[in-house]
Amino acid sequence: MEGCFICKLSINDGRATVTLREKGARNINEFSKLRNDTKVAKSGDVVHQDCRRDYTNAKSVKQKEIELDYKTTENRVLRSQKQFNYRDNCLFCGQFADVKDKRKGTDVFPVRTKDFQSNIEKICRERNDEWATHVLTRIVFVHDLHAADAVYHQRCSVNFRTGKSIPSGTPKQSKNKTGRPQHQQAQAAFQKTVEYLLQNEDEQLTVIELVEKMKDYCGDAAYSTVHMKSKIQKYFGDDVIITEINGKPNVITLRKTATSILHDFHQKQNASDPESEKMNIIKAAASLIKSDIKSKIGTKTEYPSVSDVESLECNEHYLPDSLRLFLNSLISTCNHSLKLSAIGQTIIQATRPRSLIAPLQIGLAVQMHHHFGSRFLIDSLYNMGFSSSYSEVQRYEMNAAMSQGTDIPEVTEEGNLQYIADNVDHNLRTIDGH
Repeated sequence: MEGCFICKLSINDGRATVTLREKGARNINEFSKLRNDTKVAKSGDVVHQDCRRDYTNAKSVKQKEIELDYKTTENRVLRSQKQFNYRDNCLFCGQFADVKDKRKGTDVFPVRTKDFQSNIEKICRERNDEWATHVLTRIVFVHDLHAADAVYHQRCSVNFRTGKSIPSGTPKQSKNKTGRPQHQQAQAAFQKTVEYLLQNEDEQLTVIELVEKMKDYCGDAAYSTVHMKSKIQKYFGDDVIITEINGKPNVITLRKTATSILHDFHQKQNASDPESEKMNIIKAAASLIKSDIKSKIGTKTEYPSVSDVESLECNEHYLPDSLRLFLNSLISTCNHSLKLSAIGQTIIQATRPRSLIAPLQIGLAVQMHHHFGSRFLIDSLYNMGFSSSYSEVQRYEMNAAMSQGTDIPEVTEEGNLQYIADNVDHNLRTIDGH
């Protein structure tokens, strides 16, 4: 081929190309169907590597569906300017009706009983004229007018019941509220909310927090918690986990499944040079390990216990199996459990800096503070990723002091204990003793 059939540009423009095999062509054709496209690939076609990658990217297909849904919604709104809305239009004349806007001659009332519906339906059949046909069509379209929040003009109701024609001077549809339709606003705000989630995925945001963020974009048009959860699950599919973590409900964790990672890897498997092939393998392995790290349940509401920090076994099992296997393959020295755990927890903490506290990270920081009392030393280790920060140590020690309590040997419940303190000898000092 003279050009890449995906982007329609020349394959001799300097970009990397790949020759499709049967499996690759079949995969492109599957994505072509998903995109409602007419592109057809066959074995032997030459395409740009980046064009192929982008075209077969599942997330880009989802984004296109969202944009298409947005455009369809917008077009539907424009076409529906003449459509009937039970909440906003009079059941009889079809013109705009606002229950709050009650003025003499144009009073508006909501439908309150089911008897109203059956009575009007009976009158429609008795009148049997063009107006009755329009009203009957609106009535039979819904099972319950009261549940649909239907409204009507009092004058229109009286004229219809008494066999008269549609009254003149009813409010025009031009009095409909101006501005962007609410669902159109919500769709645009949802896309911004998704972008915010992707930019802050390490913070373990909740569905409620996303709803609040969406309110910043569109106010009262924001989705409810239940609807937001449903939209997030539909948008990300298997790439999202929504669960309760440490009593915090609907926590959102984004990850790539092993299936999708391996699928992406096989798409890049036809690289012409061994070096590119090697890099693709490394990237796939890193993505798999990162996915396991993101799936790990973590918390910042509780600090690791002393036993968790001291136990080599607990520290090693803190690592996901994939990360532990990877580090075992790299570190070949004997008795390397502590070193493996420390490096592994450093990687985990760097991957999820705001959603968990690794045991060895806080343990090392507290130990350094106890022995040296140096903020510079602790923050230097923190900046290099080896320990928690000095401020985290301060929070830890304050919480430890509050929860530790007092344990006095050989004091029974029946005994009497008297505390005596002398504030004269109590000197104020900082946490470092200076």
